[in-house]
Amino acid sequence: MILHRPSIMEFMIRCVSFRTTIFQVFELDLSDPSKIDASNSLVDLGVWKDLVCVAGPSFVKQIDELDRAGSRSSSLSLETDAIPAIKMQLNTGGGSFPWHYDNPGQPNKRILTCVVYLNPKWKEGDGGEIVLCPFLSQRIVIPPLHRRAVLFFSDRVLHRVLPSNERRMCFTIWCNGKDVNARKDVVLSKDQLQFRSYDEAQIFFAKSPLQRVISRAVYSDEYLESLLECLASKNNNMRRDGDSEGLTKEERSTIIKQHEMNVLGITSKLRPLIEEFRKRKDNFF
Repeated sequence: MILHRPSIMEFMIRCVSFRTTIFQVFELDLSDPSKIDASNSLVDLGVWKDLVCVAGPSFVKQIDELDRAGSRSSSLSLETDAIPAIKMQLNTGGGSFPWHYDNPGQPNKRILTCVVYLNPKWKEGDGGEIVLCPFLSQRIVIPPLHRRAVLFFSDRVLHRVLPSNERRMCFTIWCNGKDVNARKDVVLSKDQLQFRSYDEAQIFFAKSPLQRVISRAVYSDEYLESLLECLASKNNNMRRDGDSEGLTKEERSTIIKQHEMNVLGITSKLRPLIEEFRKRKDNFF
C-alpha cells in the first residue's frame, strides 16, 4: 500500500551530523507533498489520504478551538492554515527509541504531539510501550492499545519507546505553534537562574521548554542506557552479507564519548543544580 523508509536517528559528533537507521522501524512522512502527489506512482495513500488532507488539519483546528476556549493566560497559538506533520511508523519487532524530545530546539516548531496506535492484537508482553517522563516526576508507561491516542507537549515532555517484541504500528500528528522556541525557551540565561530555592527551580523547569538544556545531564544514566539499548538491537543483527546492520564499535564508542562530553559541558556550568536535580530524579527512577 505505502512505501516505508527506515527510521533515522541523528546525533551530533564534533559538530558533524551523524545518522543511523533504527533496527526494524520503518516510517513514512505523510505530510511530505512529494509523497501525496497523485502522480507519484511509488505511493498510493488510499484511505490514508483522508488523514492527511482532512482529519489532520481538522484535528489541529479542533485542538486550537479547545485551547482558546479553555485558556486563561497562555495559549498554544497553533498554526492552523497548513497540513500538519504526519508520520506513519511500523515496528516489525525488536526496535526501540531512546529518551528524547519531539522538539529538541530551533528551527523545530512542534508544540503538541498526538500518537494514535493501530494494534488490535496487542497484549501485555508484546512491548512497544511509550514512556512519558514529566520533568522530575513519576514516569508514565502507556501500552500501545488499538485506537488509543496519547497527547503530550513536544517541547517539554521527555519520552522514549520500549523495545517491541511484536509488530507495532502507529501514526503521529504534530501540531506546530506560532511562538515555539523563542529565545526565552532555548537560551538559559543568568537572569533565569535566580531561584530562591531548589523547589522553585524545579517548578520552573517542569513548566518550561528550557528543561531541554539540562535534561541530558539530569537524566544522564537513563539517556545513555536507552541509547545503548537501541543500538544493541542493531549490532546484534547481521545482514546476509555478514556486515553489521548497526554501528561499528568505533562509531558506538564515539557516540558514547560525545554523550559524556555533552553532559560534562552542562554539569560544569550548573553543577550544584544538576546534582540536586539528580538526587530528586532518583526518587522516581
